[in-house]
Parts: sequence; structure tokens; C-alpha cells
Amino acid sequence: MKKNMKLKWLCMAMATVFMACSDFLDKNPLTQLDSDTFWKNEQDVQAALTATYSTHRTSIFGSVRGANGVAMDIESLSDNAITTSSYVSYGTILQGGVGPSTGGAINQFWSDCYDGIAKCNYFLDNIDDAKSFLTDANYNKYKSEALFNRSYYYNELVQKYGDVPLVLYTSTIDSVSQLKSMPRSPKADVVARMLNDIDLAIAGLPADRYNDGHAVKGSAIMLKVRILMNSQRFTEAADVAWSLIGDPANPYSLYRNYSGLFFKEQRAADNKEIMFSVIYQAPADYHQLDQYVGSRMSCFPTPQLRDAYETNPNTGLKDPRLGMTIFQDGDPWVNNTKTGTFKQDGSVAESTIPFTKMAFKKWIDPTIRTPNASTLSDQNIVKMRYADLLLLYAEAMFESGQGSDIRALKALNDVRARPGVNMPPQVVLTRDNIRNERRVELAYEGIRYNDIIRWGIAETVIPQIVFAANGAKRKFDGYLWPIPQGQMDIMQGVWQNNAPWN
Repeated sequence: MKKNMKLKWLCMAMATVFMACSDFLDKNPLTQLDSDTFWKNEQDVQAALTATYSTHRTSIFGSVRGANGVAMDIESLSDNAITTSSYVSYGTILQGGVGPSTGGAINQFWSDCYDGIAKCNYFLDNIDDAKSFLTDANYNKYKSEALFNRSYYYNELVQKYGDVPLVLYTSTIDSVSQLKSMPRSPKADVVARMLNDIDLAIAGLPADRYNDGHAVKGSAIMLKVRILMNSQRFTEAADVAWSLIGDPANPYSLYRNYSGLFFKEQRAADNKEIMFSVIYQAPADYHQLDQYVGSRMSCFPTPQLRDAYETNPNTGLKDPRLGMTIFQDGDPWVNNTKTGTFKQDGSVAESTIPFTKMAFKKWIDPTIRTPNASTLSDQNIVKMRYADLLLLYAEAMFESGQGSDIRALKALNDVRARPGVNMPPQVVLTRDNIRNERRVELAYEGIRYNDIIRWGIAETVIPQIVFAANGAKRKFDGYLWPIPQGQMDIMQGVWQNNAPWN
């Protein structure tokens, strides 16, 4: 059987077993290309590599026109935000009582990740065919990018579902029966493979600063730190983070304008903070973030997030990041034609102001009145940035018993000392001040949910959140999501679902 024919058959099998998606090949057209005519030049390689990034651009990982939500809305599953939208069923999930048939994000994270993994596997299966006409540097770079992406998708899977099937090179699977009998690999085995792959990626990626949508060495280092932190391997995580932070040639630094990281100044020449993002460029490539966040306000902050921002004892004023992240009653607001402030009377926004009397300000264009479907929003969705790495380093040092190391305290205080933030330095590291700093610095970036899961505090903080004007409180279903029912049906008893759905 020719390699390309075998690959087409295997991808179809993977679509049936892992995705239950009849249009998989339509979403992944590169798998239909004949290897006799493809993989013949570097442009072919780059086209296949681009496909490995496509999952980052889905509605659940980035933002797409017409999705009725954005990637950061997963924050509504944490104690930072609430949603009243039907977008990927976050509003249903946050109320509790979910199960394998809930659908929405519970299905889409699974299917999107395995779609991305299949594209990475296709690339990795075939890249050696192009080795003869690629430079060694480009061969290593392209392969490393695919390994980075595959590790990124697997890291998302194990954090949400625990044990998952570890599908690597598709050419190693020879029959449908092998696929149908494939067990869920223990999370530890998946983590071991991710760490192996990400080490290869770190070695093969350029040390340049990130700037064009392609992962670089810094992106891979950040991902390795996240993988290690999620496994509570704190000493290793601290060492890996310091390998970049402490490197005299480190190309990253904190940007001078906090709000500019999310709108207007993402592409500034001196913005050295962003380490990986989903890049958009209007008018050809855009989304509706300004409408979703700025006018619909269907995902909005909790009082608990607002109250997490400290008062500066030197000035008596709140942490400036509060005003750069959240609209509150009376704040200047372009969507009110009567008072020019954040109030319902005079509002021309698409939706009413939420019952918490707050909305998110981070990410939006504050000059657009009544954003709508025709608004060409093209803010990049930032997935990794240097402030996050500094705070993970501080946390890893503290949790590994090295919290008194001056480097760890400096990492946290550097974030607080950003121009325009200028919060006074902490005198000592504590678990509470590290976690709170992550909360306010990274609010509405899609990170808080994973933080409270890996800290094991979700069961405590989630039931305290009121999600509706009638005072109804949220419920917490557990630290793992159920495997989607469609996958369980296909596996016909080979798998056992996560508790309590088993």
C-alpha cells in the first residue's frame, strides 16, 4: 500500500474513532494530497506546517467570526467570570450537573485537539521525505514546530480529561481494530512523551524573539514549564524557567504598557513580552471580539475578581490593572451616548450591563461605539507572555522550597513594577501573594481556570460564585471533565469514563 493511500485510510479511521466527525477530511484537506505530487518543495512543507497551527485558530482556542464568544471565555468556568451566553455551553457547565452528553466545550476541546494532533502526526510522518531539499536548520525548525503544537494540544487534553489515547505517528497504526482497542494512556505516560517532544522542540527552534505566529525556543520553554507545573514537578519547572529568565541573551522583557499587550500595541517593535499568540490581520482575517466583549458583555467579571486587586498603601488608589481590565459603574464608556459613562441609562450597547455592574475592558477597542458583526476586530489572542513565565518561576521556586531565593521574589516584583502599574514590592513570597498576583495580572486571559484546577482549590472557590441576579450559586462537578459520550459509544466498553460518570 502506498504511503499516501495508507495515510488517507488511517486519517479516516482516526476521524471515526477519535472525533466522530464525518467532515474530518474536509477540515484537513492536506491528508488527501498524493505524496507523488506533494512534499516536493519547501512551499509544500510550509503549507503542511501551517495546518498544524490551525487548531489555535478555532473558536475555542482563538476567535473566529460568528462564534459568539472568544477563547478567554473559559475564564467563566473559574471564579473570575460569569457568562450568560450559550457559547460552547460554558453557561451550562458553570451551573454544574454536566455529564458525557453535555456537549459544547466538553466535546469541542476533545475534537479540536485531536484534529490538531492528526495534522501534526501527518506532518511528522512525512517531513523526512523533504529532508533532501531542506537545510538542516529548516528541517529541525519545521519538525520542532510540529512537535510544539502536538505537545500543546496534548497538554490541553490531559488537563481536562486526564488519561487520553496517545496517538503519535499514524503510520505506526496498521488497522482499524488497533484504533478501536486503543486504551487511554495514563496521564504520566502522555506527560513523559510531551516532555520528550518539547525537549526536541527547544533544541530545534530558533532563539529569536517571537513575532510571526511561529513557535520559537521561548514558546517551547514556556510550554515545558506549564507541563511541569501541571504535574507539580516544581524544581524542574523552576530550572527550566530560569534557563530563559537567567540567560544573558534572553530576548524577552515586560512591556511598558499593560493594556497595550491586548490592544493597539501588540505589534509594537519594542513589545518583547508576547511569547506565542494567535495572529489576525484585518480586513482579510478578523473576528468579532469587540462585539462579543465590548457590546454584548455576555462574559463579565465577578465581584471576587474585582476585590482581588489591592489598594496601593502609598497612594490609596487601587492597582491600576483593575481599571485596565474591568469597566465599573461610572467609568468613561463610549457606548453611552447620554452620560459617556458605564451606566445603563443612555447605553447603546447590544446588551444590557450585567447584574454585577461590571464588564471586561481588557482586549477591546475602547473607541468603537456599538461594535457589531461588521466590526473588523483583529486583536491577536495572546496565549503566552513573559509575565506569566516570571510568575510561574516565582511559584515553582516557592513550592520547591526555594521561596527565599532573591531571584524568585524579584520575578514577582518585576511584574508589579511594570510602568503604569507600579505596585509596591512584596517583602516576602507567600503562596497567597503569588496566587493573587497571577489572578490580577492574568485576568481574562483564559488561564485562571487551569490555575485553580492545578492548585486544587476549585471545589472551594467555585461554589461561592453567584452566577445570576437571583443569587443562584455555581456548582463544581470535579477536577476532570467526562469523556464525550460519542467517544465512549465508539469505544464500546474499552474505556471507562472519569468519575463520577463511570
